[in-house]
Amino acid sequence: MRIEVNKNELAGALNALGKLICRTSPVEAYRSVQITGREGKLHFRTAGKDECIEFMMDAEMENEFSVLVGFEPFRQAVRGSRNRSLAFELTDEHLTIDGMQMTLLNCEFPKVPDAPDDVKSEQLDSFIELLGVAAPVVNRNEYRKILQGINLSSEGITTTNGKELFNVYLPMHVESLTIPFPLALIATKATGASALSYWTNGINVFFQIEVGNWRWSGKALAGIYPNWQKVVPDRKSLAHSVSFTTECAEELKFWLKLVPDDPPNNGIELCQRNDSLSVRSLKGMETSIDAEFGDVWNDYRLVLNRDILLRLLSEGHTRIECQADHGPFLATGGTGRYVAMPLSQKVPKPTSSESANEPTHTNDQKEKETVIDTNTTVVSAPVQTVAPNHEPEPALNPLDDLSASIEAFKAKMKASFDEVAALARKVKEAQIAQKQKERDFIQARRAIERIRMVSGF
Repeated sequence: MRIEVNKNELAGALNALGKLICRTSPVEAYRSVQITGREGKLHFRTAGKDECIEFMMDAEMENEFSVLVGFEPFRQAVRGSRNRSLAFELTDEHLTIDGMQMTLLNCEFPKVPDAPDDVKSEQLDSFIELLGVAAPVVNRNEYRKILQGINLSSEGITTTNGKELFNVYLPMHVESLTIPFPLALIATKATGASALSYWTNGINVFFQIEVGNWRWSGKALAGIYPNWQKVVPDRKSLAHSVSFTTECAEELKFWLKLVPDDPPNNGIELCQRNDSLSVRSLKGMETSIDAEFGDVWNDYRLVLNRDILLRLLSEGHTRIECQADHGPFLATGGTGRYVAMPLSQKVPKPTSSESANEPTHTNDQKEKETVIDTNTTVVSAPVQTVAPNHEPEPALNPLDDLSASIEAFKAKMKASFDEVAALARKVKEAQIAQKQKERDFIQARRAIERIRMVSGF
C-alpha cells in the first residue's frame, strides 16, 4: 500500500511527538511511534507512562491499518527526505519512506482510555498559550508529585513551586483537575480554541485536550492540590505599590540579565528615589526606571530574588503591591497574577527608650540595618562583666522554630527522594546493560553456529 503525505507538515509535528519519547527506556513502545490510518486520516502517536500525544493529517489510503516503528529511524527518514511529498510504502514487515526501510515492531503500544461518548467537552480560548505562561513556575523535580503538574479549576489555571504562585482566571466548569506537566502539548505551538474533557473510571481520573490537529490525553495526577487561595494576600494589607510602563519593564529585564550571580539569593533591592524606582543589586550595580508610587515609601525597601523579579517581568506585570512588613507581594498588570515572598523584611522601628540608648551609626550602617535577610536570625545580648545572669533567656518565636523545622524536614525529604531517583536510574541502567549482554550473547551464539555450519564441524 502506498500513501503520500506533506513532508513539511509532518516534520513540524515531530518536535512535539518526540517530547514523550524516552530513548533510554527498556520498554520498546516508549521509543516508538504508532501510525494508524483510518477514515482518510493518518494518526501519529507517541506515549509516556501516563500520557500520549497524537497528531492527525489528511491522507488517501486503500485500507485501514495500524503499525509501530522506532521513532528515531522514522524521524531520520522524514527529515532526511529531499522531496516535498513523502511516499509511505507499507508491507507486512516493513515501512519504507522514500527508499529508507524500517522494520515493523511487534509490541503492545500503551493505551490511554478514550473519552466516553457521553462526556461533555468544554471550549477554552487561548488555553495552550496560557499553559505556556504558567509552565515556568512549575518545578518538575518537586518531590511532591501533585506540584509537578498544573491545576485547572473554576478559579482558572494555577501553578506553584512552593516559593512562587501563578494564577490566571479562565472560566471552566471544573472543580479541581491537576494535569501532568504539558511539555508535549506546549511544544505543538497550536493556537485557537481547545476542547477539554475529563472523566473517571471509578479509580483514576483521565483527561483529553484537543486543539487543531492535536490530541493530548492522559491520567490526571492523584492527590489534593494545595489551598493556594490562602496564600494570595488581601488587597487591604498591601500598603505599598509601584507601577511602571512596559518599556521600562523591558529596560529592567535587560539590565537584570547583566547582573552577575550573588549566591545564595541573588538579591535585588527596590526603593523609591524621588519619582524613580531605584533598582540595586546587593553587589553594587544600580539602575533606575520611571515609576509611579501609590504612596511615599520613605525608608521602605523591597528585596527580591533576581529570578523572581525576572519572572514577573517576563509575564508582562507592571505593578507590584507589597506589605509594610514581611509578607507575600502581588504582581499584576500582565497575564494573570503572580505571588511570591520577598527575601528581606523591614526592621521594626525602635521605641523612644531604645532609641535614646542606641549608639549613633553612619548612614551606611543604618541602610544595612533596615533590611534583614529572612534566612538569618540575629539575636544580640549584652555582655555580662560583673556577675553571671541566671535569668532565663527569652524563648524563640515558636512559629519561627516551627518554620525552621519544616524547612529542615523538607530538605531531608528532598535528599531522600533524590537518592531514590538515583537508585531507580541505576536499576534501569543495570537492566539495559543486562539486556545488552543478552543480545551480545545471542549474537555470539548465532555467529558460532554459522561458523560451525560453514566449517562442517
